[in-house]
Amino acid sequence: MKKRTVIAIGIVILLGVAGGRDLYTTFYPQHMINVDGKTLHLGRVYSQHLLSTVVITGDGETLLTVTAPITAVVKQTTAKLKNEVNKGNRDLAVGEKMQLATAYFNTDISIHLSTMVTYNAQHYASISMPLEAVTVNYTVNDELQFNDIIELVQRYQNKTQQIFNNDYDFIN
Repeated sequence: MKKRTVIAIGIVILLGVAGGRDLYTTFYPQHMINVDGKTLHLGRVYSQHLLSTVVITGDGETLLTVTAPITAVVKQTTAKLKNEVNKGNRDLAVGEKMQLATAYFNTDISIHLSTMVTYNAQHYASISMPLEAVTVNYTVNDELQFNDIIELVQRYQNKTQQIFNNDYDFIN
């Protein structure tokens, strides 16, 4: 009888320790991020924001820059590219007008896409972490059309949002 009681008490204590650990992590989350090679303990995360940047350069100069929340970066990139088409069409005859689907930069270009996550957390009032960065180069011979750039930004947004949701979303 004593042996069963000792085993039962041991099981209850083991379950209590395991449950206590779960309860502790519920009230005191252990959210960690890596910034510049340092692991930082955020504690409880109160807010988190993703800010994406699209920079298109060619011939040593910046041709287009968009910085927006990740959910709006495709829309704002599209608007800026449409604006570029409209500016280019001002100087063209009616039959030569460009469309977003046919317009392209007439130079070699680099497209740099990056996203930063900013957390407001228990141990840091505001801390930013680079989440994802990609640079893609195209030659003028590729004739990368503006719609292709929009599609590239859309794929980048989807991929980056998935990475965030899987590994760095500490609120939802």
